[in-house]
Amino acid sequence: MKKAITYGTFDILHTGHINLLGRAKKYGDYLIVAISADKFNRQK
Repeated sequence: MKKAITYGTFDILHTGHINLLGRAKKYGDYLIVAISADKFNRQK
């Protein structure tokens, strides 16, 4: 079984997020979605 993973803040879930998740799902049998914080995303 092939796994796909993606992450994001998804502060307000919108159509763009849904499209991203749909595209990511095509890479595996199931999709793992991690939710990250704004602070994590701003780190370099």
